[in-house]
Amino acid sequence: MIEVNLHPTGGRPGRRRRPGLSAPAWIGRGPGSSGGRDPWTVAAITAFVLSVLAIGGMWFTQRSNAADLEVRLEEAREDSTRLADLRVLSDSLIDRERQIRERLELVKALDEGRFVWPHLLDEVSRALPEYTWLTAVRVETPLPELAVQLDGIAANPLAVTRFVRNLQSSDYVKQVRIMGSQRAEVENVAAQAFKLLVSYEDSKGSPLGPAASEGN
Repeated sequence: MIEVNLHPTGGRPGRRRRPGLSAPAWIGRGPGSSGGRDPWTVAAITAFVLSVLAIGGMWFTQRSNAADLEVRLEEAREDSTRLADLRVLSDSLIDRERQIRERLELVKALDEGRFVWPHLLDEVSRALPEYTWLTAVRVETPLPELAVQLDGIAANPLAVTRFVRNLQSSDYVKQVRIMGSQRAEVENVAAQAFKLLVSYEDSKGSPLGPAASEGN
């Protein structure tokens, strides 16, 4: 009689494997095994490792760049603060210069005619000949083109002519014009009344002139 055993283990009871504890098929297989490692699994692991390394490198690079940008930003803030302080100082100096210039202009304007009248009156006094008197001195044109009218009385027309010539020879007189000249009586004495227009000019180009500079 022939018996055929159809049991997969040949009729011997075998050990049951617990589910979930079986090792992958490629574990335990050496290089000489017929199957080898799965190339897709190796590629996936390699790609994962490379991705981790790339992300780490990018993170360190970004962190270094952020630190560098923070340093530059701080330097820019310090430069901005320093430039703002310099701007304030510059504006203060400009305003101070403007104030000084305005004060100098004011002093110059006040001092411009300070010595003009003494010079002009001194020149008129020197130019007066004998027996000639002034009765009035009036301003016709103010500074800087100063012109005055001189009213006076002379003993005769010759004295008036001599007075005009003396004024014309002065360095501080630009022009002398005779506005009028006629006979007059002063306390029953015959005389010559005259009116002159005298324009002032400083030969040195300054209201002070050499005489004023020597006097100072």
